[in-house]
Amino acid sequence: MKISKSQRAVYIMISILVAVVFWLYVDNTGANQRDVRLYNVPVTFVGAEDDLAERGLMLTAGEDTKIDLRLQGRRQVVAQLNKNNVKIQVDVSNLMSTGTHTLSYSILYPNSISPNSVTVVSASLYMVTVEVSELHSKTIDVVADINGSVPDGYMLRECVVTPSTITVSGTKEDIAEVDHALVEVTLNGATSSYSEYLSYSLIDIKGNPVVNPKLRCSDDKVRLEVPVVTLKELPLEIDWVESGGSQKSDISYTISPKSIMVSGDESLLNQLDSIQVAQVDLSQVMGDDTLEYDIPLPNGCINESGTDTVKVSIRFRNLQTKTVECSSISFTNVTEGYTASAVTQSLDVTLRGTDAELAKVDGKNVRIVVDLSEMSAAVGTYTAKAKVYVDGTESVGAIGSYQVGYRLQRS
Repeated sequence: MKISKSQRAVYIMISILVAVVFWLYVDNTGANQRDVRLYNVPVTFVGAEDDLAERGLMLTAGEDTKIDLRLQGRRQVVAQLNKNNVKIQVDVSNLMSTGTHTLSYSILYPNSISPNSVTVVSASLYMVTVEVSELHSKTIDVVADINGSVPDGYMLRECVVTPSTITVSGTKEDIAEVDHALVEVTLNGATSSYSEYLSYSLIDIKGNPVVNPKLRCSDDKVRLEVPVVTLKELPLEIDWVESGGSQKSDISYTISPKSIMVSGDESLLNQLDSIQVAQVDLSQVMGDDTLEYDIPLPNGCINESGTDTVKVSIRFRNLQTKTVECSSISFTNVTEGYTASAVTQSLDVTLRGTDAELAKVDGKNVRIVVDLSEMSAAVGTYTAKAKVYVDGTESVGAIGSYQVGYRLQRS
């Protein structure tokens, strides 16, 4: 019987369909089973880092256990299995004592594979043996070792390590080897501060590294901060307040130290050419003297010179003093509606100048003026600071401070 082309096509399709159905049947009935061998699959231990540690216990043997597996399943299943996605776990969270323990393990497959679809044909180990010991801990310092150098005009301040201590845990014998932790960094030519999280090494008392995978540390890394600041030498200066008989040209002086080294932010130090230590009113310096002042610093700057004070030695040139009695006392800026009258009738005023100029001056050239602009407006008797004026000469002036008693009354 002759078969038409259309019938031939139908037969071919039926043949293909039968073949597919047969292949699926064979695959699902197990006739298509395949093996896969996985070597050195590491064992992970559940509860070793938390549950055991809370009880003061730790694994000291068995943690490096690896197992060879021979697994069987349908070809589509075993094709997905490899050493990276098949896990072996041992639960040690229920262990309560030290000693040797033999435990069963579980095999975990990828989420896409049902455990029932895989058969363990064989394994190099069917139980896992571990050793449990007491867990000991101690706190050690973290030491920073900064290598390298910075350019001229910059300096490294003391570094900061956070945390400054860590806890190392292990057997009593293992932790006894550890003296401190060391974090190292090399800074060459740094002109800005350094800050980074870094790994560290455990070091023994002789300075040698301690390499022991069984030791546990409370932190994997520490933060190292190394401030790099600008360094600048700044002269120390005095703001002189002058008056008659108390001119800067009338004195010789020395400042010790003349300058200090200051560190700080570069943008701030670039704005500074000197440091003004103090304002000195020469009329209040009665004669040759040495004055001492604290050195003020801008916020954020540090004095790197090791001295916090400056001494100013003052010597007057060819000046003499003379005391005169002054009875000319007047008041300014009296509150409206009030009058002020002097209770103090006269004051002895000390004048300073050259012999020639002092000879030209007596009490008639001197007047005392009291400014009441900032004084109380209540009726009563008070004292106030007075200013002394010497008329007829600019090279003679009063020295020292003067107080005047006065009475304030309503007009």
